[in-house]
Amino acid sequence: MIRTRFRTFAGPLTSTALSLLSLIFTPTTLLAAEDETVAIFTQAQATAGQAGYEENCASCHGNTLEGFGLIPSLTGAVFAGRWGDKPADQLANSINRMPPGAEGSLDPSEYTQILAYVLEHNGLSAGNTELPTGIDALAALTIPASELNNAGAASSAPLLYNSDGPLVSSSRLESLTAVTDDMLLNPPADDWLNWRRTRNAHGHSPLDQINKANVEDLQLAWSWSLPAGENMMTPIVHDGVMFTYSYGDVLQAMDAATGELLWSFQRQLEGGKSPGMKKGAAIYDDKIVFATSDIHLIALEAKTGKIAWDHKVDGGGEDSFLFRSAPLIANGKAIIGLTGRTAVEGGDFIFALDMDTGEEVWRFYTIARPDEPGGHTWNGLPLEERNGGSIWIPGSFDADPVSYTHLTLPTNREDPLRTPHPDPNMTRDALYTNSTVALDADTGELAWHYQHISNDQLDHDWAFERQIMDLRINGVHRKAVVTGGKLAIFEALDAATGEYLFSFDLDMQNVVTEIDTRTGRKTISPAAIPKLDQVISQYSMPGICPDWLGARNMQSTAYNPDTKMLYIPISDTCLDDDSGERWQKYPDDTTKGSWGIIKAVNLETQKVVWEQRQSGPQASANMTTDSGLLFIGSVDRWFKALDQDTGEVLWERRLDNALNSYPVTYRVDGRQYVAVATNVGGIHTRTMKNAAGITLPVAGATMWVFALPD
Repeated sequence: MIRTRFRTFAGPLTSTALSLLSLIFTPTTLLAAEDETVAIFTQAQATAGQAGYEENCASCHGNTLEGFGLIPSLTGAVFAGRWGDKPADQLANSINRMPPGAEGSLDPSEYTQILAYVLEHNGLSAGNTELPTGIDALAALTIPASELNNAGAASSAPLLYNSDGPLVSSSRLESLTAVTDDMLLNPPADDWLNWRRTRNAHGHSPLDQINKANVEDLQLAWSWSLPAGENMMTPIVHDGVMFTYSYGDVLQAMDAATGELLWSFQRQLEGGKSPGMKKGAAIYDDKIVFATSDIHLIALEAKTGKIAWDHKVDGGGEDSFLFRSAPLIANGKAIIGLTGRTAVEGGDFIFALDMDTGEEVWRFYTIARPDEPGGHTWNGLPLEERNGGSIWIPGSFDADPVSYTHLTLPTNREDPLRTPHPDPNMTRDALYTNSTVALDADTGELAWHYQHISNDQLDHDWAFERQIMDLRINGVHRKAVVTGGKLAIFEALDAATGEYLFSFDLDMQNVVTEIDTRTGRKTISPAAIPKLDQVISQYSMPGICPDWLGARNMQSTAYNPDTKMLYIPISDTCLDDDSGERWQKYPDDTTKGSWGIIKAVNLETQKVVWEQRQSGPQASANMTTDSGLLFIGSVDRWFKALDQDTGEVLWERRLDNALNSYPVTYRVDGRQYVAVATNVGGIHTRTMKNAAGITLPVAGATMWVFALPD
C-alpha cells in the first residue's frame, strides 16, 4: 500500500477551498512539497514481523535492533541515516539476504513482515493496507526520513552514573602515582595497567599468592553492579584503585579492595548515537583515556574523574565509524584504530593522540591508497570502492619502538575482488586487510607488514591479539610476534623484520589445504572458493569449518613466558551444508555436546600438550599467573581456575551471566584479588549460547572480585 503526499496548489485558494481541503487532508499532507509514495504496512504485518525477527534476526542484530560491530544497527540515528528517504526495496533486499548462511530461506511474506516490524520500531505508523511483497512494488515506495523517530537513540537517555567528581574522600585517590613509560614497560606486580596487563599482550601476571594448593579456598571479596549491555570489559588497576569502562559509556573508579565507588563519569552521546561494546580504557601519567560510542577520545583526571581533554575524531564526514578496542599507550601517545560498521569508503584508519594535549599526531590508513605501496592489490578498484581494514583489538608495543596492530576485511559481496584484473600488475590481495602491520609509534610510518590470508571472502579474519615474545626457533633465539585467526591457524613473525617464522594448525578448519613452509602463503580449498555465479552469504558459506564466528575469536589467549605455553580458547563449530546451522566438527558421543575446547600449546615445539572440552564455549579471555593457574570463563556462566600443566579444574564458581570479558588479577595491601565481569554479551556470546542451547538471563552485569580468606 502507498500513502500519497500532495503538492500544495501553486495559485491562491479561496477560503471555501481551504475549508474543504482541511476536511480531507492532515496539516502534514498540506505542507508536503511534492508528490511521493511512502511505505506503509498493517499492524498485523508488523506484529507477525516481530515474531519473525525474534526467531531469525535477534541473535545477530540484538533484541532491540541495536546491532553489533559489523552487524548494522536497525534503529536510531544509524538506521535513519542509512535508509531514510531511500526506496524501500533497498532495505528489503538487505533483509532478504538473511539469515547468514541461509539467505532466501524464509517465505517472501515473512521477509515483508520483518520489514514492516523494523519500520514500525523506527517510528512509522501502521495503516489499513498491506506492505507489498514484491521487490518491484517496494521500489516505488520511500522510507520517509521525516517520520523516523530515531527510536532507541542514546542521547535521549538521562545520565544515571555521572557523579561530577569524587564521591568520598579517599586516601587511595589522593595517593595515586603518575604512570610512566617505564611502568608500562615493566608494570608493578601489584597492578594491571594495560588491556592484557603488559603491552606484549601476554595476559600473564607474576602474582602467586593464589596457587594450586589454596585456590579451592577462593571466595567472593566484593561485587559491583554494572550497566547491562554489550561489553568485553578489562578493568585497569593502579595503586589500589580499579577503573572500569562499561556499556553506556560509563567509566568508574572504585577501591579495588572494598568495591567502594570513588567517582563515576558517563558520556552524554552526540547525535542520537547508541552505546556500543567496550573493551577497556588506558592509563598514563595522571589520566585515564577511553574511546566513546560517538567517536571521541576523552581523557579524565584519574583522581577526580574530571575531563582533562576531549578529542572529536575527524572521520571525514563518515558517520559509520565505531571504536571496538581500547587505546594503547606508547611513548606518551594514545594509539587506537576504528571499525567501519558499514562499507566505509576508503576504509578505516589507526591514529595517535598526544596524551598531554589530546591533539592528533599521526594517522595510518589501513586500506592501501591507489598511488601508494600496496595500492595495486585492490584489483584496480578506485579508493571509494575499497573498504575494510577494521581494528577490533588493541595493538601491542615493543620498545624498539614499534607498535603492532591488526586488521580485517568485512566479507565483500561484490564481484570486483572475485574476478582477476586484465592488468597482470594488479592483484586481489587487498592490503592491509588480514595483516599484521608494524608502525613507528612516534610517526605512524609503516616499518613492515605481513598478510596472513589475502582476499578473504569468508570472513575468516585475523583480527585478534598480537603477542610479542622471545622464542628459541631452530636453535636460534628470536623475538617473535605470534597471532592466530578465526581458522585457529597460529603464526609467528620476526618482530624486527616481519619475516615469516612458522605456522601451526589446530585442526579446526577445512578451508586451507596447504601452508608454504618458507613464506606462510596459504592454498585455499577449491570447495571453499565461491564461484562467480554463487551468492556469497553475509558471513560465510555452508559447509565451511569453522563457521563465521571462527574457531577462535575475541576471547584472547594467555601466554606464560616462563614455560613457553600458550593457552587457546576454541569453539568447535562449522556451518551445516543443508540448514546453515552450527554443528560440531567432530560429532563424537564422548563429547556429549561439548562445544568449547581449551588447547595448551608449547610454542617452541608447536605441539599441543593437552586439551580439554567443556559444554559452554569460552566467552572470556584466558589469564595465567606465576603460580601455575589458568583462569577461564565460559558462556554458561562458569568461572574456573585450571592447572596450567594438566588442564585439571581446581576451582569453579557459577556467576550471574556470561563471562563476556577479560579477567585480571592484582594485589592491594598484600592481598591478591582476581576480578572478572559478567554481562549479556554481544553477537558472539548470543550466537554461542544459542548454538549450545544455553539459557542466560536477559539482563545482568556484575564485577566479581575473589580473594583468599583473610
